[in-house]
Parts: sequence; C-alpha cells; structure tokens
Amino acid sequence: MAHLDDLFGAPLHEHRGDRQHRFMESADINIVFRELFRPLQANVRRGMTIEGQLYGIEMDPCIPGELLGSTWIAPVAGTASDPERLADDGLRRATLAQLLAEPRPEALFVYVCERKIKRRAVLYVELASEDGQYAAEYPIRSARGWHHRELVEAPYRRLGPRALA
Repeated sequence: MAHLDDLFGAPLHEHRGDRQHRFMESADINIVFRELFRPLQANVRRGMTIEGQLYGIEMDPCIPGELLGSTWIAPVAGTASDPERLADDGLRRATLAQLLAEPRPEALFVYVCERKIKRRAVLYVELASEDGQYAAEYPIRSARGWHHRELVEAPYRRLGPRALA
C-alpha cells in the first residue's frame, strides 16, 4: 500500500530547502512593531527626525515572538541603503526583496522614515518578511513639557500581496 505522502506529494511542514527562514507568525510581527515603537517614541520625544533607516531583525528559528537581535543597516549614498533610494516605493521593495534573498540571519527587515501625509507628520514603519509585508503610520503631534513631539501608537496593516518585487 502506498504511503499518503507519496500519493499527495510532500507534506505541508516539509519545505525541502526552499526557504531560508521559518514562516513568520503574528506573534513575530506583533513583537517587532511593539519593540520598535518604544525607542522610536523616545527619539521623537527628544525632537529627532528620521529620514529613512533600514534595520534587520533576527528571529528565533523555533520560538515565535522571540527576538534574537537587530542590525542597523547604515545608509550609504548610491547603494541599496541610500535614504533617497529607499523613499521610492518600487526601489525600496526591490531592496527588501534582495535582502530577504541573501543568506543572512535576519528574517525580517524594517524600513522607518518620517513623512507628511495630508499635512500631518507621521512616522512610517514598514516590515518585510518572506511571507508578507506590513506597515504602520504613527501620527506625530506636539507634546507638553520637556517633550518636543509625541508619537501616537497606531495599529499596523498588511500590505497587498504584490508589495514585494
């Protein structure tokens, strides 16, 4: 009698080397947005602006929602990490797709920049993985006391399936 795997192809849990990283779960996405918000909020409160930064996030290969480390990808003019290049949606998505294809320990890549949307300042955070792309727009408003500005927490949303090139 034939084995069921032989009849229906490879089992779903077997990737046969096609993927570099495990599937990202909602716990992974939630923890990255939560952990990024606190330092970004501290920087905005101090009056700092963010022109386009790129970060790589290393996730635990076995435990969802466990961060192992992060890497700042320094902006270099004329390269993939150039803030002007990253500002263009198409070029940014191509850069993120290229980073995901490279053999790196980071499973998630995050793009952060400050932009004006309908005359309001927002901090735009975009997270890319092999499984999808997500974004959040945190409104920036004037603050009281020693804080120059305040970052308001906002929910993130999944971007369309064709977001990565």
